[in-house]
Amino acid sequence: MQGDVEVTLVGAAANACLLSLKLGVGLAVGSVALVADGVHSLSDLTSDVVVLGGLRLARRPADDRHAYGHGKFETLTAAVVALTLLGAGGWLIWEAIAGLARGLEAVPGGWMVGVAFASLCAKESLYRITARVARATGSSALAANAWHHRSDAFSSLAVMVGGVAGLTGFPQGDAWAGIAVGLLVGWAAVRLLLKAGHELLEGALPAGSVARVAKAIEEVEGVCAWHRLRTRAVGREAFVDVHVKVDPEISVRAGHDLATEVEAAVRAALSGRATVTVHVEPAKEER
Repeated sequence: MQGDVEVTLVGAAANACLLSLKLGVGLAVGSVALVADGVHSLSDLTSDVVVLGGLRLARRPADDRHAYGHGKFETLTAAVVALTLLGAGGWLIWEAIAGLARGLEAVPGGWMVGVAFASLCAKESLYRITARVARATGSSALAANAWHHRSDAFSSLAVMVGGVAGLTGFPQGDAWAGIAVGLLVGWAAVRLLLKAGHELLEGALPAGSVARVAKAIEEVEGVCAWHRLRTRAVGREAFVDVHVKVDPEISVRAGHDLATEVEAAVRAALSGRATVTVHVEPAKEER
């Protein structure tokens, strides 16, 4: 499987090719939507560069000033990618509405449809590859970039539909496709921004992950109860701390060994990408 840097470089190369193709054909046939889609590919290429920088910074080891590492650089990178997407979506909508206001009509022809279809296939493939690597590595920056690829696939689909509409007697379909592209891009950007903001504000892990953590703790033999479970994400790594209650009669070493078991169980529940802190407390005897 390709690594995070490698898959981003592949995406950058593909975006550079698609940028040239869309702008060249779009300008040649007079397609507003295809030119707008080319600008979207430019924003994709920019996000690839940003992601590469973010991945490099996030890999720096922990130091005295950053005891929890530099993983938040990935989250910041995801937010920058999302803002780039949001700006691109707004620009696309503005240009399309301006074209409608001017009474612009275009019948771009088969070239527009062909280029849009090729872009749709390429970008959906890039989305699937990048999303797979993002899941394997737990990278929020790669996940955001994967959605950038998919939003471009969505926009290419809208452009293709607009081109077909133009060929079938609806010359303003190209501009309306541009508006649809902008809305799809903006929707993806808002979703990514909300996720990045959640991580930057120390939000808890997703409910499914928290449930797996709770189940892992409960399955450790010797844990009577647990409370004060707290989770957060720092880039690819999860940080978890929890208080577990144990038999008050066991030795300090036994309590330590039990805490170690809980730590291992929680890390396993989170695919090994977790730093776990366990506080051991004596369970109160029932009266």
